[in-house]
Amino acid sequence: MFKSISTFLPAGPVAALVLLCGAAASSGPFGAAPALAASAPVVSNVTAAQRDSTFLVDIGYDVADADGDPLFITILFSPDGGATWPVICRSVSGDAGAGVLPGDGKSVVWDARADYPGMILGAGIVRVTANDELPIPRLARLFRSALDGSGERALAPGDTIGFGEPVHIGWEFAAPSLAGLDPAWIAAQDSVAPFDDGILGAKWFSSLDGCIPALEDCWHPRRFNEATGDSDSYFAPVWGLDLRNDGSGADLSGALLPSGALQLHLNALDIVGLEAGDITIDLVVNHDPQTIVLDNETDWAHPADPEVYPYYIHLDDPAQEHHPFGGGDRVPDRTYVVFKALVRDDPRDQRLDPGQSARLTGHFEGVRTNTFGGLFSFASDASEIAPPAWPATCDTCWAADTLGFLVGPSTEFTMKLQAVDEHDRRDGTPASLAFEVGYPPCVQCVELLPKSSATSQFGPGLECVADPAASPCLAGTTEFRITQSGTEPDALQFFQSIFMLVDKDTYAVRLADSSAGQEATNYVVDARLYRMSVLLHGRDDPRDAWNQPLRRVGGWRYQIDHECDPFNQLREGGGPDDILDVLWGEDAAGLVDISNVDGLWRLEVDVVVPSILVTTGADIYLTVLTFAQAGGDPAVAQNIFDATTKQLGAGVVQAVALDQTRCDASPARPARFHYFRGVRPSGPLPVGLTWRDCYLPLPGLKGSLELSNGAMQSGMGLPVTKEFRIVVATPAGDYVCSGP
Repeated sequence: MFKSISTFLPAGPVAALVLLCGAAASSGPFGAAPALAASAPVVSNVTAAQRDSTFLVDIGYDVADADGDPLFITILFSPDGGATWPVICRSVSGDAGAGVLPGDGKSVVWDARADYPGMILGAGIVRVTANDELPIPRLARLFRSALDGSGERALAPGDTIGFGEPVHIGWEFAAPSLAGLDPAWIAAQDSVAPFDDGILGAKWFSSLDGCIPALEDCWHPRRFNEATGDSDSYFAPVWGLDLRNDGSGADLSGALLPSGALQLHLNALDIVGLEAGDITIDLVVNHDPQTIVLDNETDWAHPADPEVYPYYIHLDDPAQEHHPFGGGDRVPDRTYVVFKALVRDDPRDQRLDPGQSARLTGHFEGVRTNTFGGLFSFASDASEIAPPAWPATCDTCWAADTLGFLVGPSTEFTMKLQAVDEHDRRDGTPASLAFEVGYPPCVQCVELLPKSSATSQFGPGLECVADPAASPCLAGTTEFRITQSGTEPDALQFFQSIFMLVDKDTYAVRLADSSAGQEATNYVVDARLYRMSVLLHGRDDPRDAWNQPLRRVGGWRYQIDHECDPFNQLREGGGPDDILDVLWGEDAAGLVDISNVDGLWRLEVDVVVPSILVTTGADIYLTVLTFAQAGGDPAVAQNIFDATTKQLGAGVVQAVALDQTRCDASPARPARFHYFRGVRPSGPLPVGLTWRDCYLPLPGLKGSLELSNGAMQSGMGLPVTKEFRIVVATPAGDYVCSGP
């Protein structure tokens, strides 16, 4: 484009040459005119010469461009010294038009008689213009209106036309190749109204034609070609289309446009001879249906239904009471949630079947927070589309239907509901409502007892721990004594004689029933095995809880630490004894028991004490170690002594409750969340099973998630603690270790 007015394409410079002409068919000399000011690309050294006794003019020029891109070269002729430019040099050959590379010595042959017949020139100017880009006609405006022209507004690619809606689609083109030229001259060349835009006509076709442009001429309008006996398309002054959209005709103007995508193809021709090409406009016929999800409200479109939606039903509730909730709320685990949505066809669409209401489909998306970090996403498939339970009573009225599903714990669910119209078109912006599921369990008590036969001092109704210092269970320090008999009320129960094997290199301790063959690598110490009971009291949140005692708590994280064993090198049994690990159920050794009466977890914890320490005291025990085990080395003896007395003294139990379990845990408890392809459960629950059973024999399952991965933890994973102290009663006095 010319620099002075260009707004769409890079500026193109010009150079001109005075052409002195005599009578027609005669030749005459050409004189050069100064080149016009230009910017890159730069045209220079324009020459022209009329061939003797012909109407052919040889034009030469140089053109430079810093980018080296192919250029578009236009040549104009002015018979009045540049006052007007009535001649566009179309009948040219050589380095003109599109695809001309920059360089020197460019040449063009112009057939002047073909473009300017019957004229006698005295003198003229040839103008050479270079453009960086092909200045083809562009679509300047696309709009829509009613058939009578009212309600005009812009039409953008991707816009929607109502089903059965009559509409006028109009367009305007601009001719960039004419930018900077005299409007009066453009009007003189433009024979088609409007006479000042330089556009001679347009063509169109649509995707409804079923035509393949690469193989045939698909364009309209058309006229009969006598030479071929067929019709050809041509550019005509067509600046829009009336689409009656009522089935009154077979062509685009009268067809009932089908629901879905519609492509309109446009082309235009300017007075320079350039075509716009295939400009594709993507449109949509039939507006999306509309969806509203009720959010803690009643159905205002169907007042006969007084229910507040959405609501949940607890699976254990024999009364099946409905509990309303709203978006962003938290609902209990092990519930069934029910949503209601209002749906209708868009009022701008005409209806083929007024008796058919819009219908409903939906799906849910879940994002589970995993127990030990990270997120896991899952989703159902879309539900089956069925006639709504509450049909619409008029074309613009709302139909309504419900959709429900089972929820899972520690998860944010988003229910997405979509209206479906009579053409099976779905709402592209589905209504949605998100909510959270699940409440964490709590720790009620960590109780320590000296004997396996001892019973708990607290009932299942104990309050959750809020302030440990005020808890009747956690407050204070529980003290136990170790005696030879183990029969005193506060004495740990004696279990059996055993051996402590102390590694000679690391002083790590392990236990054995026999010392045979161990002396080579271990110091062998006779020991006495005592046991204390740790009772873990916890419960699930009442809003989530099962009725069965065995399901009171799903699992525990716990750890037993001693002042003299700060790194938990000793594992006392009863489970993993590691706060980072989870105890999901009873163990094969019988050291973990879950009561089927009250759901209380009992851990039998081993406390091992050197026999000589119990029977004689600390000083004699250390002396015996020095000469019997350490070969007289007091440092070695002290290391053995420290390794075998780590459990004696101050200690603490840490505990965290979890609200789910695993399928492989004993006793067997429900441990999976099942969800279905069609959102709703695909059948009734088999007798004797729960919706959380590990193996649910129902068809239509989309997925089954291990609940242990999403178990919720008490105290946001922070443990409660219970302090204790173990004292050894010896003939020489009480003994406890002090520090590592």
